Amino acid sequence: MLGSRTSPYLQAKLVLLAADHVFAHVPPLVESLLGIRVSTTQVYRRTQAAARALPAATLDAPCPSVSAGPGPVYGMVDGSMLFTDTGWQEVKVGRVFQHSAPASAPAGQTGPSQYVAQRGAYATFTQRFERVLPPDAQADQVFVTDGAQWIHHWLKAAYPHATHILDFYHVAEKLAAAAQAADAPPTWLPAQYARLWAGQSPAVEQAVAALPGLTAPLAAQLGSYLCTNRARLRYDLFRQRGLLCGSGPVEAAHRTLLQVRLKRSGQRWSNGGLDRLVRLRSALKSPQLHLLTDLFKQATA
Repeated sequence: MLGSRTSPYLQAKLVLLAADHVFAHVPPLVESLLGIRVSTTQVYRRTQAAARALPAATLDAPCPSVSAGPGPVYGMVDGSMLFTDTGWQEVKVGRVFQHSAPASAPAGQTGPSQYVAQRGAYATFTQRFERVLPPDAQADQVFVTDGAQWIHHWLKAAYPHATHILDFYHVAEKLAAAAQAADAPPTWLPAQYARLWAGQSPAVEQAVAALPGLTAPLAAQLGSYLCTNRARLRYDLFRQRGLLCGSGPVEAAHRTLLQVRLKRSGQRWSNGGLDRLVRLRSALKSPQLHLLTDLFKQATA
């Protein structure tokens, strides 16, 4: 069986496996790979203890990308729903990374990401995110987000000098819904996409207002949405700077950071168990593997 004198490397490997696999699946993996027998209870206890012991100050240290180079540093935020003993709860996810402009790399290149993930009230999450990406950092800060008002209001207040972009695909989805509701001609929607991409959102507003078959409340709601976000819809200017106009990186983080481990068929988490696994996976995906191995090198491990 795995004892307390087992090397830090092997203990860290055990926790790494548990971060990616269901606890009950880890013992046979450990035995087949390392020739060591462990129980599911040992896997659970060591993983939970390691997650609790991860140092908060280091987890939320400023992202290296903030000072890594001249390219823009992106911040993206969204929420992911996970099932717990008290029902579905939202885990807020933040991703900070650097992305090269097409001028320096034809397809663009995304650097290492640092993640912040937190269940519960947004106040704790926003404080942690601002430690990872300090508002006063000397970097070209860019935020690409969806239409969630609390996210936009917080980022606009905390990062007033950053570039704020409304995710193109969320806007496109709203326009598609309006076209379907109004039974618009087949050419209407592609025309609005082209206008939107060209930075002509006022023309899109006019097209929505003049769309036959769209009810007045829906037209007013969509028109207000477009008008309010005009500054975040200048995709022509954003593209000239080589900036991303979609929030795909944070959408992908829902799956790669959380759902692939925490949203499997039949899974239900206690609040504490969920929080600890979210904490562990955030550290490992950031990547901050050294935080885990350093834990097991301590005499009190």
